[in-house]
Amino acid sequence: MQRSAPTPVRTLLVSDVHLGCKHSRAEEFLAFLRGFQPESIYLVGDFIDSWKINAGWHWTPACDDVIMHLIELAKNGTKVHYVSGNHDAFLRNPAFQSGCLTPVPRFEVANEFVMETVDGWRFLITHGDMFDCVETNAQWLSKGCSVFYDACLSFNRWWHNAWMAQDRNPYGGCAVLKDRIKRWIRFVSGFETKIMMHARQSDCDGVICGHIHTPDIVSGDAMWYCNTGDWVENCTGLIERHDGQMQLVRRYDDDLFLRLPRRRSTRPETVDSVRDPVPAVINNSEEWVVTAAPGEYAA
Repeated sequence: MQRSAPTPVRTLLVSDVHLGCKHSRAEEFLAFLRGFQPESIYLVGDFIDSWKINAGWHWTPACDDVIMHLIELAKNGTKVHYVSGNHDAFLRNPAFQSGCLTPVPRFEVANEFVMETVDGWRFLITHGDMFDCVETNAQWLSKGCSVFYDACLSFNRWWHNAWMAQDRNPYGGCAVLKDRIKRWIRFVSGFETKIMMHARQSDCDGVICGHIHTPDIVSGDAMWYCNTGDWVENCTGLIERHDGQMQLVRRYDDDLFLRLPRRRSTRPETVDSVRDPVPAVINNSEEWVVTAAPGEYAA
């Protein structure tokens, strides 16, 4: 069967693909990638799960296909930005970057980037683990819990295969469980507050992150917060279209759309001069509209 032509988009952002983990949805992720032709790609952390190298490493042919597709995109002109996360923190080592990544064309690694949209809005792009109190103060606890969570994922997958329809999310139960745990962590560590404050100090109008595996688009406190989600439980990604519209593509739920207004100037002179973001109002109440059905990668 011949694939339809990929949709040109300005920017594609994904996080928490966790290649190397047996629960990574590499095949679904590859299908998502093939649906778009981006000018820039941001891999917003935990793209490779190095925590599994010593125990539970699971690298499949689909993982190779993902890497080869990204290389092919780079050869055709796509700029690839890799944001290091807690599961691929080895990329934060300057020696590794200078020794292994220098020869790779159109490929850049950093702890964070600043992306400017087609309408001039600035978004800080960072994985988010550096604003998580567990990761910064007790990573041993996070690594220990990941072993238990892997067992939960395996059980959830078995339950799905035995009792549920195949079009349902095989990790839906774990997605709910992880959301509850991350809600507690976010409350204790003030995750959104700290990451939004950091974005404001970086002269940005919003932040795009991953880490907590909870895809969302939220506007408030004169800032935008976008979480790209993951490719284990949720299968989600964020795209910026050429008309400036931001679209959160969700495999098992309706897509979310954020229509950014045109900015009066390209950049504010100071942080205080950033005017309150006012997303387009749809139906007099909503900040985004839903147009894509679950399971469809809207083009």
